[in-house]
Amino acid sequence: MKSTLEIKFIELLKKPVKTSIELQEIEVIGRKLELQYREETSDLISELKEVGYDFNDVWQMVNTKKPYPKAIRILLKYLPKDYHDKNKEGIVRALTVKEAVGIASPLLIVEYNKTPKNKLALRWAIGNAIYATITKNDIESILPIIQDNENGVSRQMFIRALGKIGSEQAESTLIKLLDDDEVILDALNALVKLKSKKAKNKIILLVNHPKSSIRNAAQKALIKYNSCNNLL
Repeated sequence: MKSTLEIKFIELLKKPVKTSIELQEIEVIGRKLELQYREETSDLISELKEVGYDFNDVWQMVNTKKPYPKAIRILLKYLPKDYHDKNKEGIVRALTVKEAVGIASPLLIVEYNKTPKNKLALRWAIGNAIYATITKNDIESILPIIQDNENGVSRQMFIRALGKIGSEQAESTLIKLLDDDEVILDALNALVKLKSKKAKNKIILLVNHPKSSIRNAAQKALIKYNSCNNLL
């Protein structure tokens, strides 16, 4: 639930024309909100400093190019806490790194499942983190997410993740998703990466799909298929 300060901030930002006083108010409220967000994660930041990482907030981690392997387990410790969505998303995006592979996915999946469906941006960010950190052990846990169309486009990166790590069950699920226009492009992407022989005939049918974006994607997929000797 948004605070009164956040609601005011959003209202001011949405105004197409702003007075000089309103612009000043946006700046003041923005600074206040930033302080609130940082205060909320002060314990997390303190623990990061104890292991040698001099960050002032989680978004500094997201934007740094330096690795932070010792921070992963600390981030996972704080991931389940009831933070503001901005801080929660910052932690999730900070876990979207190779150092979290094989460690972060189980807790990220739990976090996705407990996040309300209306928080689309946050759920999508969690799926993106899964894409970066998935292992074969995660496939069984993400298939129910992918198969539930009520999860909408937040499924996109979960689906693409299956293209990195395949299995027969994953392949079958992806082929079924070629009937789901909401995520069909993501399923195509994953199946091409898997070089799925089983999907090829169904992809051929998509060349006649009513949507031009899907027709074009299917045509490009077939070109990639035909460039692979083992699929000729």
